[in-house]
Amino acid sequence: MNIIRGKEAILEKVPDLLYDESRMTGGVPQAVCFPETTEDLQDILREAEGSSTPVVCAGAQTGITAGGTPQEGCILISFSAMKKIEQAAEGPDNTLLLRCQPGVTLEEIEGFLSGSDEDAPEVPGVALPRDSSFVYLPDPTEMSASLGGTIATNASGARSFRFGSTRKHVEELLVVLIGGETLTLKRGQVAEREGTFSFTTDQGTSLVIPAPDYPWTWKKNASGYYSAPEMDLVDLFIGSEGTLGVIARAGIRLVRRPEILSGVSFFPHRDKAFSFASFLRKDERVISVEYFDGTALNLLRTYGEGLSLKLPLFPPQAGAAVFWEYWETPENPLEEELERWEEVLVESSSSLDLTWSGFDDDEKARLKVFRHAVPEIVNTRIAEAKRSFPSVRKVSTDAAVSEEHFKAVVDRFFEALEPSDLDFAVFGHLGDCHLHFNLIPKSDEEMARAVELYAKLMDITLASGGTVSAEHGIGRIKTAYLEKMYPPAALRRMKEIKTALDPSWILNRGTLFSSP
Repeated sequence: MNIIRGKEAILEKVPDLLYDESRMTGGVPQAVCFPETTEDLQDILREAEGSSTPVVCAGAQTGITAGGTPQEGCILISFSAMKKIEQAAEGPDNTLLLRCQPGVTLEEIEGFLSGSDEDAPEVPGVALPRDSSFVYLPDPTEMSASLGGTIATNASGARSFRFGSTRKHVEELLVVLIGGETLTLKRGQVAEREGTFSFTTDQGTSLVIPAPDYPWTWKKNASGYYSAPEMDLVDLFIGSEGTLGVIARAGIRLVRRPEILSGVSFFPHRDKAFSFASFLRKDERVISVEYFDGTALNLLRTYGEGLSLKLPLFPPQAGAAVFWEYWETPENPLEEELERWEEVLVESSSSLDLTWSGFDDDEKARLKVFRHAVPEIVNTRIAEAKRSFPSVRKVSTDAAVSEEHFKAVVDRFFEALEPSDLDFAVFGHLGDCHLHFNLIPKSDEEMARAVELYAKLMDITLASGGTVSAEHGIGRIKTAYLEKMYPPAALRRMKEIKTALDPSWILNRGTLFSSP
């Protein structure tokens, strides 16, 4: 295990690990550790408990809520050396599992499964065809994210609309608890009973801890500890943002790779796009429904050429767009659905003629560029403004509400933002009623107004029973909003769970909850 100690050495050798997109930097750690094995992690957490030193876990640092931000004097654990795909194995109900260390990225997993990574080593266990036969379904936008980070935040993406978030695809976890004991968990072995979890560590220590007991009413939520009647202990650690234990290995479920067709349909304004989305939600073969507002299309029109995106021209009347994906099977070819789709598109002031198709590899590549171009442009514009005004950062909502309240909440968001004179771009997961409103401040004064507006948008969300974080987590920058989202009794329960597993609040202190 490589360990770098001392401020000067850390600043010289690993400055990238100290970056903080959200400007929540707490300071330089006393040590940066690069474990390679579970035993290394155990050693680190034993030392941390013995010296009462806070620990911060850093994955690939693709998160945007400062959960992996190092704090002054902490021990920072980087998982960049724990990147092994360890084993392919048979899972429950004739499924296949891939057991991986937490530092492996989604891109590396996909390269291994598709065979595109020719240098990927063979792994022991079940013989796994390297011909794109299998896939790990969760698809967070950032494929450079680490597996451990996506599990810690219960990450989701476009296809979560149909396939569910990361939680739905994790069967096993090996967790290192504070003090160094390990917990090998397989889904279905330990469940909540009468308000508690009772289990034994791999070293033989018996533990009884409180279980979440508050209602969980959101279809898509990454705010706080998951709660469900008779929930599995595996699910307590998924989405806990590294505050309860450190993931040393995960067993993820693989499925046969679906044949996916895609398209982008253009509409004159968002109401028509939302109408078409309502139709798509009812089709069980549709696996993603993504939205691009006119504000996002305008960014592409203005800045796309400068980024060499090489996109075709949008239809002149395009004021909104819906990106969709369809899971085609021999029994359900999209061709047989197109007549019905055309009727609904025409009713929504669009048509198949106003739709870009993604049926072959070249077309799919073009649509992939389209999907990822808007956040790229937003980040580029923020970086440009930051050169003159260091306080500037992207201010983006991660709120979701029920379909019942969705249209009204979106309208109120626009009513709040349009008079502000701030640049903003709207896109996101329309299938899940979960859009990202990206505010793009260009000065210190605009940054201050953006933060004020964000608070107003969160108040609107909470008043409508929504969640302040549907997929990115709470991290360090949204702790105040977590406190507004849940009643006091639920927050007390979460903190009781935290204290039961981490009595001194050493793990990711300041994440989810304000530091004690």
